Amino acid sequence: MNSRGIVKVGHRGAAGHEPENTLAAVEKGIELGADYIEVDVQRTRDSHLVLMHDKFVNRTTNGTGKVIDMSFQELRTLDAGRGQRIPLLHEVLDLANHRAGLILESITPGITQGVFEEVSSFRFDGAIIFASFHHLDLARLRESKPQAETMALIEAVPVQGAQFALDARASCVGVSLDSMTKEFGQILHQAGLRVFLYSADSPEQIGLAKTMDPEGIISDYPERI
Repeated sequence: MNSRGIVKVGHRGAAGHEPENTLAAVEKGIELGADYIEVDVQRTRDSHLVLMHDKFVNRTTNGTGKVIDMSFQELRTLDAGRGQRIPLLHEVLDLANHRAGLILESITPGITQGVFEEVSSFRFDGAIIFASFHHLDLARLRESKPQAETMALIEAVPVQGAQFALDARASCVGVSLDSMTKEFGQILHQAGLRVFLYSADSPEQIGLAKTMDPEGIISDYPERI
């Protein structure tokens, strides 16, 4: 945490420096002093939990196809950038253990409980926030594991204020900087929620994010926060 008390989060590792959602990006984010590393988790055809943001591998690898339609071994043959391979969730847990917290965003619907179970079985020593745009999955996790810290993600300010996060039983919210307002931040804080803003990369974006008084800022360049 920096001198202003804002939590520094490395987006997809430190995606401004290394290929996103790879072990190199996670390591770089830790080296740059991120308090948390945010990564995206999906499930393969054969039920492995791997790091990948897009539903298709086309943008970030030299392959084509949907993650959910591919086996882990098929994914492992792909180049995720600069020779990096698509990592398993447990490899990231091992790399970050004792070094940084993790924000684990579930991309595949229905996997949040499985992500929680893998973290629990690993006995990760550090803070974990389970994040998703699939708010029903977060609510179900909190029903079964009320101790889990969760983050409800949204891209736009909703009509009903903080109700989306209360319905999800979330402890944190992640809001797109492009749609964030001070008034909405006040509503979220009044509801007892911790606010994280994404993604703020340029000095101007980071400066704007800080004026919103968030608990955390998510950036491809965590060292700039």
